[in-house]
Amino acid sequence: MQIPRSSARLPTGTAFDIPDLLMLQAWTEFHGLRMAIELDVCAEGEEYEELLALYENNCAFRRWMLWRSCDGIFVQPANGRTMLFDAMSEVLEILIPFRE
Repeated sequence: MQIPRSSARLPTGTAFDIPDLLMLQAWTEFHGLRMAIELDVCAEGEEYEELLALYENNCAFRRWMLWRSCDGIFVQPANGRTMLFDAMSEVLEILIPFRE
């Protein structure tokens, strides 16, 4: 008897490490932003284990969206191109100049 093979795909994005989440949470609080963690998200045909969304306080408009894969950390601004980083510290350095 043969066991059927599963064609389940791995998610595009993987979960963030706890230290990265804590670093981003502290950064968002310092800059007056709000961080939301969205679990098991499916967007544009891709599955993400975890997406991080950064919002201005008292605003429903998402300013940045972050996800992680084996390639690194992706940052998608509300307007602009997706950027790829190796570490959360690099992400935070580039986001600071965008703060108005």
